[in-house]
Amino acid sequence: MTRIYIVFLISLSFTTHLTAHKTSKKALCIDGFKDWKVLSKGNISHNGDYVSYELSPQKGDGDLIIYDGNHPDTIPRGYAAAFGAASDFVVFRIKQPEQLIRKAKKDKVKKGEMPKDSLGVFVFRNKKIYKFPRLKSYKIPDEGASCWVAFLAEAERDTAQNGDKPENKKDGTGGDLILFNPQNGDTLLFKNVTEYFYPKQGGAVYFTAQAKDSARTISEVFVFDPENGTSHKLFSTEGWIKKLVSDETGGQYAFLMSCDTIDEKVYSLYLGDGLNQPSKIVDKYTSGVPVGWSPSENGRVYFSRDGSKLYLGVAESPVPKPEDTLPEEDSPKLDVWNWKDNKLQPQQKVEAEKEKKRTFLGVYHVALNRYIQLADIKIKQVRTIQKGNGDVGLGMDDSPYIRASGWTGGDLKDYYLIDLKSGIKIKVLTGKSWARLSPQGKYILWYEPADSSYYATSTEQDFMDTVSLTKILPVAFYDEQNDRPMEPNPYGIAGWSQGDRFVYIYDRYDIWKIDPLGERVPVNITKAFGRRNNTRLRYVKLDKDLEYIPLTEPVLLRAVDERTMSQGFFSMHFNSSKDIDYVVMDRYIFADLKKAKKANKILYTKQDVKSYPDLWTSSLEFKHSKKISEANPQQEKYNWAAVDLVKWTSFSGEELKGLLYKPEDLDPTQKYPMIVYFYERNSELLNRYYLPSPSRSVINKTFYASNGYLVFIPDITYKTGYPGQSAYNAIVSGTQYLIQEYNFVDKDRIGLQGQSWGGYQTAYLVTQTDMFSAAMAGAPVSNMTSAYGGIRWSSGKSRMFQYEHTQSRIGGTLWDKPLFYIENSPLFYAPKINTPLLMMHNDKDGAVPWYQGIELFVAMRRLDKPAWLLSYNEEPHNLKAGSWANRIDLSKRMFQFFNHYLKGEPSPAWMEKGVPATEKGEELGY
Repeated sequence: MTRIYIVFLISLSFTTHLTAHKTSKKALCIDGFKDWKVLSKGNISHNGDYVSYELSPQKGDGDLIIYDGNHPDTIPRGYAAAFGAASDFVVFRIKQPEQLIRKAKKDKVKKGEMPKDSLGVFVFRNKKIYKFPRLKSYKIPDEGASCWVAFLAEAERDTAQNGDKPENKKDGTGGDLILFNPQNGDTLLFKNVTEYFYPKQGGAVYFTAQAKDSARTISEVFVFDPENGTSHKLFSTEGWIKKLVSDETGGQYAFLMSCDTIDEKVYSLYLGDGLNQPSKIVDKYTSGVPVGWSPSENGRVYFSRDGSKLYLGVAESPVPKPEDTLPEEDSPKLDVWNWKDNKLQPQQKVEAEKEKKRTFLGVYHVALNRYIQLADIKIKQVRTIQKGNGDVGLGMDDSPYIRASGWTGGDLKDYYLIDLKSGIKIKVLTGKSWARLSPQGKYILWYEPADSSYYATSTEQDFMDTVSLTKILPVAFYDEQNDRPMEPNPYGIAGWSQGDRFVYIYDRYDIWKIDPLGERVPVNITKAFGRRNNTRLRYVKLDKDLEYIPLTEPVLLRAVDERTMSQGFFSMHFNSSKDIDYVVMDRYIFADLKKAKKANKILYTKQDVKSYPDLWTSSLEFKHSKKISEANPQQEKYNWAAVDLVKWTSFSGEELKGLLYKPEDLDPTQKYPMIVYFYERNSELLNRYYLPSPSRSVINKTFYASNGYLVFIPDITYKTGYPGQSAYNAIVSGTQYLIQEYNFVDKDRIGLQGQSWGGYQTAYLVTQTDMFSAAMAGAPVSNMTSAYGGIRWSSGKSRMFQYEHTQSRIGGTLWDKPLFYIENSPLFYAPKINTPLLMMHNDKDGAVPWYQGIELFVAMRRLDKPAWLLSYNEEPHNLKAGSWANRIDLSKRMFQFFNHYLKGEPSPAWMEKGVPATEKGEELGY
């Protein structure tokens, strides 16, 4: 095993220094971005014989591909596919053509009248596709033998006799529930269905039908038996039914019901089993329900995995709102900020709707006929275990720490052990940031930042009997690379062994087997292989339903070599003393690993800078690997990017890594312009593929390399209090190293580009050096003194914590360290800027206040420094993924900007004379 691994590293070291040669391939162009396809939603059937995935151009109609191991079947505009539990069919949605949707939008068609999806069912046995229109949703079971597909379609409209617009039916609400049997084509229709539920094991389909007349609403609950194809009415009432669910087998069912005719309905919880009439089990009068509370329609209703418990959300019963008799202009409209508030008003407003709908978890014990309230006003969050089967839960109370979190950025909580049978709560931990119950509930595990160690206590013994799990071990279990002024986070845990006997905890590289009772000596089960080889090893959980790490069979460990950035997998038995086994390591990023539920087959993607993350299949041992997709075969026609991993010593004496992207046709005798992009550490992305696509905020490495640019991405490490100088030490030293090391770097044509934290560093650097010919800063903080007291509008939180404890790394308050805030603020050094600066800062930025870009722009404008500010209307921090026109626009302007300053091309009109507000929407100035 070791010999194979070393040979690979030697080979890898050799290949990274190969020099690219001249090609006759064409350069990528912005207008062609729309044709580059995106592969997504890869899925494998339970038996491993079929694979589905979506393949879509970035602009236009996509396809659903179904691969049977030999050849692909293409379904135009298909998406959101799911395989039947018996691997005999696949069900999916079908979009309407984009051209039809665009026309509807142009015609200002109402949202409810937009063109609707259809349902498709592809039956493998006869290669037949069935289609059904007006789809709202569909469901199939995850397990079991049921072959029926259940889907809800919009009710078909009556056609008006005069040929005008069709009219909605008046006799009911909801839609048409259709049950379709793909094996024989049988179809059953049920009208006026408002909700339906398909349990995990497919034993039944439950649904609610609702009919209205002028005087009343009648709601009915039905069950459909997939085995014999019959349906039965279980319940009928005058009123409303919501949240219909069943247990995993389909044997029990539950729902909320209200007879109230007003909007503010008070609900009760009903429970039934088999074909029996359901009974009311929880309402506002039930013992255990707080006075004035009742089951809430805003909470989730669900059974435990074994069906012994029924969970629900309860809340204060809604009351009718008083009628507003004042004219709108007579009602004051304001926000009242109070210094005693736990949360700032902006955060309260962001969370207001969520808080209005907040519910508190309760549980009904079916066999005991007992309701227990678990969460309350103080302990709002409760975690259960074993998919709800456990008899204990972990409650969390963050109220003592909320106010301070506005400037600490912390997430501290008090933790309570909750007995689910009695509701008794015992406080077990105070002011911890991370704690978990073991899968069987025998232990509480937590991390203690004060000494960077894990601890455990038994829930079955004295809670004061605390066991230190990692304190005496000779390695760190926290982030060794943390350079923020905060306690480093732990690496986390891999999981537990059966019966909670051992917990498996990660250090930076390896996995430790630790006894939560402290009776056995901790064991490094990967035998320090990871640390000896600078390779991180992490357990891969291939079955989401597993609660324990399997000990009787080999499992996969994901591996990342920090020296070469190679990735792959090893195999090991967690209960064996044998060495870990090599499976695969290569200069790729392996991702999206999925295993067939009932077969030794896996689906995954792998990528490097030149290889799109297409889909591959293989055995679990990565044998018989086969590539099954080819998303962008046109790539071979284009000049692409190559990448080197480079290392140098920074001005602060640290050895740093970085990535240098080059055109694949690079001629080392020529000089090339270079753009330096950065955002903390990026070297681990050495083997990432960058699809040619329009920018949301940053340069596309592949596109710029294809068009004759070098792109350098240096890693940055930081010293508390000196974020700007730290960036300078890393970025400028790395740039100077490349100038000295590579003759093809043109030292007179180097640009900078960064977004957000990278935008700040860009703005700072141009106040410290004139070595860059042009710079583009997206959403930069320019004035830390004003940004410190700003608001992150997307969350409503104060920005103070960011400067004191996290990314901005000042390490103190504005009044404790005023000079640090000033010295790290580009605005105060604006007169020193001699580099042309392009900025983007959008007017709906929820992370960095918009005025930060404006402050620097107006300063440079007054100083007659060349500066431009692009502000996209109604756009957030980064341009929205769906804002195609804005993304294309940003890509073009950024490219024109750099082409002018780094390639000497003529400047466009928007740079020369701007775009007046009077010409907005008419003239682009390209």
